[in-house]
Amino acid sequence: MNKNGRNIILFGPPGVGKGAQAGFLSHKYQLGLLSTGDAIRDEISRGTEAGLRVKEAVEAGSFADDKTVLNIVLSRIDQPSFQQGFVIDGFPRTVGQAVEFDRLLLDRDRHVDYAIFIVAPESVVLQRLGGRLICSGCGRTYHKQFHRPRLDGICDVCKDPIVSRHDDHPDVHKERLRTYHEKTAPLADYYLGREKLREINGDQTIGEVAAEIGRTINGG
Repeated sequence: MNKNGRNIILFGPPGVGKGAQAGFLSHKYQLGLLSTGDAIRDEISRGTEAGLRVKEAVEAGSFADDKTVLNIVLSRIDQPSFQQGFVIDGFPRTVGQAVEFDRLLLDRDRHVDYAIFIVAPESVVLQRLGGRLICSGCGRTYHKQFHRPRLDGICDVCKDPIVSRHDDHPDVHKERLRTYHEKTAPLADYYLGREKLREINGDQTIGEVAAEIGRTINGG
């Protein structure tokens, strides 16, 4: 393990519950929490150079280049609040990103300790994707079945209305899963080869998944 604490990444298919588990790990082990999606949206909203490049790529129907995404990630984990360890949700998305991330971490005398791979049957993933909701104000995520707000249709945090995600369509979900299997799933072999992989059964309750992750990274 790193002398500066646990460094953890979470990956798996969309809708498998990575965000919730990242939050639990951050709180339990006092780790810096990085949601790559939130970080990218922040760069776009602030109109930074990196944010503008990402926005241009998205508007063109493509993905931001690896260098831009890596710079956004590193700008966060180089902050003081991440020096006692981190947990990252949503990065890396490809083996190429993982290789470069490992190289740049090594330059900082750091490394990934655990690559938590959360898996679930495709039928379960599609069911979860179909129930996702988002706050129209702050962007906090909810779910019709697994994570409902305290007041129906109202965000717990900012009190703005909760709506269905703009991409909540079965064809969109299936395309996202196809992209995941093509680009992100190969991370499992990469981290297995580096003896960092920990595979977790995501077809459980949020609490059961959290407990399994805890047992895995604490040796039982």
